[in-house]
Amino acid sequence: MPIVLIISFLTALFTAITISANSGYFANLVVTLIFEPKTWIFMIILPIAVIILLLRIILRGYSCRYKANNVEFVIYRKGIAIIDLLYKDAVSVEYKPLKFLWFRQGFRVVITMKKYTLEFDYVELSPAKRQRTEDLPFEIIRRKIEEQNPEIPTTEQRDIIAHGTMRCAYRKKTAVLLMIPVVALAVYLLVMAFLIILTFISNGPFSYGLVVMWTLIYILPESIVEVLLFKTIVRGYDCTYKANDTEFTVSGRNEIIMHVLFKDAVSVEYKPMKFLWINQGLHVFVKTVNKTYCFDYVTPSRRYLREHDDIPFELIRTKIGEQNAD
Repeated sequence: MPIVLIISFLTALFTAITISANSGYFANLVVTLIFEPKTWIFMIILPIAVIILLLRIILRGYSCRYKANNVEFVIYRKGIAIIDLLYKDAVSVEYKPLKFLWFRQGFRVVITMKKYTLEFDYVELSPAKRQRTEDLPFEIIRRKIEEQNPEIPTTEQRDIIAHGTMRCAYRKKTAVLLMIPVVALAVYLLVMAFLIILTFISNGPFSYGLVVMWTLIYILPESIVEVLLFKTIVRGYDCTYKANDTEFTVSGRNEIIMHVLFKDAVSVEYKPMKFLWINQGLHVFVKTVNKTYCFDYVTPSRRYLREHDDIPFELIRTKIGEQNAD
């Protein structure tokens, strides 16, 4: 973190010097934009239009076809099968959020087979019409798995023994993108602080009133916004969980993040989790016979960093203990 602060300070210093040295250039630029409207087309509107077009092309992805019968599920691209699976070898189907930058694209579908795992990035047909996981073609596979294992009831078929809300940390890529305005605002604050200090040094006590006014206008409100933005990133986002006698499910934003059958659970482990220099919560590792889940759990208080009794994942640990006792 000290390196980040040093780089930010040097960037702020360089920006302040550049602004001071080229104030005439920026003034001419502003005048040009005001009195020559055509300049907006080439300098602002046209680049934005190109960016929007490129984003639209990327977010739309490419077309695929799928075919399913009572034995297998196949996905084709340009006539070539890119996913071909037999229902008898399928273990589970999970959905994770799929994003490009901060835009939601659809779902990352993770299909766990007996000997390997398949992944498919499903792009939603329209950003304005969010799709439910129940309406996706991959639900054909899930229903076939349930038909093959009728002894495993679904969450809806059993009484809920626990449910609630918890917070999950943003993924690293998302956190980096969210930190861009935070860093930009931090650079702005450093630039303004440098200019205010420079003004005070140059003019002495005569500039005291101006320094106070600039601080109240250009430093204090922006500092509050900076703290709130940073706190929002550290707090993560809401997820819901529910459990019955057979399974534990964590969902976030209409997609399943974790689905654990108690009979397949092996262990639950916690490791401390930090965001920069701040203790954010716990990395939760839930190991099953098929795979290991990792959930970045944001703790509501420091107590949860030391005492894990009230963490929802302790329900899985309790069930493991009951199974081992039997």
